Amino acid sequence: MYRVLFAEDELLVRLGLQNSIPWEEFSMELVALADNGATAFKLFKECHPDVVITDIRMDGMDGCELIRRIREIDGECAIVVISCLDDFETLRKMISYQIIGYILKAGMQMEEVHSVLREVKEYLVRIGRTGREPEKANAEGMGSSNVYRLLKDSGAPVWDEGQRMREMLIFEPDREEEDKVSGLAMKFIYELVQRQAPDAEPAELEEKSFCLFWPEGAGEVEEQAGRLIHSIHGFLGVKFHRKKGSRKGTETLREWYFRLQREEDAEKPEEKQWDATIRKAVRYMREHHCKVLRLADISGVVGMSDSYFSYLFKKETGSNYVEFLNKIRLEEVLKELCVSDEKISFIAEAHGFHNQEYFWRYFKKNMGVSPAKWRQENR
Repeated sequence: MYRVLFAEDELLVRLGLQNSIPWEEFSMELVALADNGATAFKLFKECHPDVVITDIRMDGMDGCELIRRIREIDGECAIVVISCLDDFETLRKMISYQIIGYILKAGMQMEEVHSVLREVKEYLVRIGRTGREPEKANAEGMGSSNVYRLLKDSGAPVWDEGQRMREMLIFEPDREEEDKVSGLAMKFIYELVQRQAPDAEPAELEEKSFCLFWPEGAGEVEEQAGRLIHSIHGFLGVKFHRKKGSRKGTETLREWYFRLQREEDAEKPEEKQWDATIRKAVRYMREHHCKVLRLADISGVVGMSDSYFSYLFKKETGSNYVEFLNKIRLEEVLKELCVSDEKISFIAEAHGFHNQEYFWRYFKKNMGVSPAKWRQENR
């Protein structure tokens, strides 16, 4: 297969050609994409492509300078230029650089593109240039990530301690928006990720979702994530939501991901409308419900004063934090009573009810029967 480098600063043109050309028909594979000349030249030196398709007008290093530098390294690779009608004078001056063909942006037809690529293939065969296996690490998308196989490996990937990640953010489309997310839309989203969150480490998940890992020392996570979601909605009209959490201890990537999904999935529908700070507090309460949790402990986690946190918590949830925490504890006790043969007092203690007399009164008030009776009826 002949390896192709494609440099084009207009996103829609780049995505359009990238996805509409049947590269295999021309014994070609797209291995590198760039939105400017400097990046294209760097990629050229890394992957040594057989074909370079480049725009003339790009910021920084333009196509002319890119071609000149390429020819200093490789005198025979096939070069195709994408140009506008008023670029002909520039093209005339570049005849000496052995350009195989050009494609006009105005009124671009796929027949024209295919014709040029057939000429390119004939040229490469004629000069005896043999294609090599592409270096997939340079291809666009999430495949270049060292955590790409996050969910696809049967085992848990080894965590690279030299690349400590501070936060994981999972991005998924709102359920009612899923039908709008096509393969082309995801490629567009990956472009936005590379532009707006360059420090983040991406990992492809399922067809319509992805996650980003933010390393220690990277920029403000919430600001960049919010801007990314806003851009996706602005360009594609699709609303994405995010789930976020820090890694615990020595968790593998896989363990980290599924814990975050479980924690977020515990949210009830009405909770998703609450203030982000209160949602964070509730997640903390669920995670630490078995401990003695004071108001100061929870407000400290979210960085608020006790008084303001109490006000905001009641405003969003309709309950004070003690009532809400006890509901969480009761829900966990009920789950365990259904499946465990442990003593009821042990289960209650394990889920934060450290005063047994209070627990029995609270349980009967909320469930209408004693814990023993409820267990008997629900086993």
